[in-house]
Order: sequence, then C-alpha cells, then structure tokens
Amino acid sequence: MTMTLTQDEVDKRVALLKRLKATLSQQREKFQSYLKVLDAEKASIEADAVDTLRSQVELEEELLVDIHAIQKVIDPLETILQQAYQGSTDDEVVDLKISLDALKTKVQERSRENRGLLSRAMETLNHEIVRVRPQVRSRNPYASPRTSSLVDITT
Repeated sequence: MTMTLTQDEVDKRVALLKRLKATLSQQREKFQSYLKVLDAEKASIEADAVDTLRSQVELEEELLVDIHAIQKVIDPLETILQQAYQGSTDDEVVDLKISLDALKTKVQERSRENRGLLSRAMETLNHEIVRVRPQVRSRNPYASPRTSSLVDITT
C-alpha cells in the first residue's frame, strides 16, 4: 500500500526538515562557541585572571541558556518529523545529530577538566589564605587577670 502525498503535505515536510536542519546547525554553532569559551576559561584559570574568568563564566551561562532554548525547539521538531516520516530520517539530519553528540562529549570533557583546574586553584588559594592568616593566640591562663586597681568608696 503506497501512500500518496499532496503537494501541500510534501511542502510542509520539506519546510519541517529544513527547519530542523537549521536548528541543529544553530545548536552545533552554539556548542562550538561554548567550546571556545571553555578553552578561554582554561587559560584564564591557569593564568589566575579572575576578572577575565568572571566575564567568561557569564558568557558561558548565556550560551547554556541559548543551548537549552534551542534544544526545546529541536525535541518537538524531531518528534513531528519522526511521525511524518514514520521512522525514516534524512541522512543530513543524522549527520548533524552525530556531530552534535560529538560536540556534546567534547564540551562535557572540557567542562570537567575546567572544574578540576578551578577546584585545584581554589584549594591552593585556600591553603595560601590559611598560611597568611595571623595565628590567633589564646590568652595565657597564668597572666594576671585585668582588674581595676582603684575602688570608689565615696557615696
């Protein structure tokens, strides 16, 4: 049993496929930008450039928001496309998804490396703070207590 499609249905499927490809490409670009930011963060962590690192973290947060927003668009598009094509997919979409998965893996690895570097840098900083902090000495229990030496008896 073959299913015949009207030109309108074909146009809708083509438009949906184009939209999904464009969105996947946009997601890939965001992940590539995110990788660049992670590389810059690594350099900033190693160079102890706190102000630069702060601005990079803000940029990273913005990119993550964008990535999640795009993913919210991709999921329904993929569902609609799978329903429309009944399980079969376009090779370009598959290739884009494979490259996205590879980028996600790289992002996760770099993020994990940066977290490790940052935690080691913070640990070193904490050790330096403890080393520099003045030692608070407790009071000598054998020293004479401070008491007043004059008593006012006029009343």
